[in-house]
Amino acid sequence: ETLQHARTTVPFYRDRLPAAPLEDLGALARIPMLTKAEVRTAGRAMISTAFAARTLHSVHTGGTTGTPLTIHCDRSALQRNYSFFSRFQESMDLPPRPRVATFAGRAILEPGQDRPPYWRRNFAGNSLLCSSYHLSADTIPHYVDALARFNPEVIDSYPSSIEGIARYVRERCITSIRPTAIITSSETLRPNVRRTIEDAFGCRVYDHYGAAEMAAFVTQCSHGAYHCNSDYGIVEVIRDGRPAAPGEMGEIVATGFINPVMPFVRYATGDFAVRGASSCRCGRGFPILARIVGRMDDVLVTPEGRMVGRLDPVFKAVSSITETRIVQDEVDHVRAEWVGDRMLTDGEAASLRAELRSRLGPSMRIDLVRVPRIARTAGGKFRSVVNLVTVSRS
Repeated sequence: ETLQHARTTVPFYRDRLPAAPLEDLGALARIPMLTKAEVRTAGRAMISTAFAARTLHSVHTGGTTGTPLTIHCDRSALQRNYSFFSRFQESMDLPPRPRVATFAGRAILEPGQDRPPYWRRNFAGNSLLCSSYHLSADTIPHYVDALARFNPEVIDSYPSSIEGIARYVRERCITSIRPTAIITSSETLRPNVRRTIEDAFGCRVYDHYGAAEMAAFVTQCSHGAYHCNSDYGIVEVIRDGRPAAPGEMGEIVATGFINPVMPFVRYATGDFAVRGASSCRCGRGFPILARIVGRMDDVLVTPEGRMVGRLDPVFKAVSSITETRIVQDEVDHVRAEWVGDRMLTDGEAASLRAELRSRLGPSMRIDLVRVPRIARTAGGKFRSVVNLVTVSRS
């Protein structure tokens, strides 16, 4: 049904998808993979003509490759997306609409704010929105006090954000913050970081993988397996053009079911995973990934000691920028490399500097540098943040 809808209503797919139904999932391999570059070039040709423009919403993604995309959807797609996340929460024995504290890449405070509160209450969402950009050794005690007062049932965070708080809590034997679960996403969750977080808060960490493209939703169960939610979309792990064998690493290629406004068919995400075993002790029948390998971003450390992770939201407002990388080469200096179709206007450059300044603080020197391309690692991976100062991390 997804392929038929895409072929008949989405101009981009008109001559790309087969007219006849597929006989099995293996036949998906006959459809060419969709790249981010193709999505950007296609523009509005990726949008289904079955939906009125006035009913559509836009969401944005940066992702591991740093390439900004605008994703179009409708209210129903957003509701379905939240429904899958709610099901994920239910698997952790959380109540409906749990009390949640979140740490994410949103600038929720005034630029230059140098005293608490570093958070805002969202009463409608029953949540505490915490700024990940103000975390430092000096501010962590304030965050800990706020979390203890809020008493979250779940903490939803980038691993790099909650790790520093977990270390503080563990070192001081603080037991006043006891959520039922911790949810992590958007960065690779290293085993030692998982152990630190679980020891500090006395609960299990559940990692998950998803994206604004709404093509894949992969959630971790209590046994540690990553389950590809097949009613959300089909996830393939492709290695050298073929399906990866169990234990092999490959690129995540996804076909989403929940957003008919802008369907993604065999979308090459640029993220990597290791294909898992055929079954899990939890009893879920979904396909399994052993681990998520992608999203290997580094962490910047400001002169004031604050740790800053992903910064790709800063660049989403400039559509001509196709790739970005932030390189910290001195304690007080970062180089924001960018690839684009044209030079930035004075206004765009000033806006980017201001956005970076609000996240990196007043002491960091910032240079915007246009480059022809951004080099990949020896393993072919893209790193959107590179810290050349702190070269070794535990």
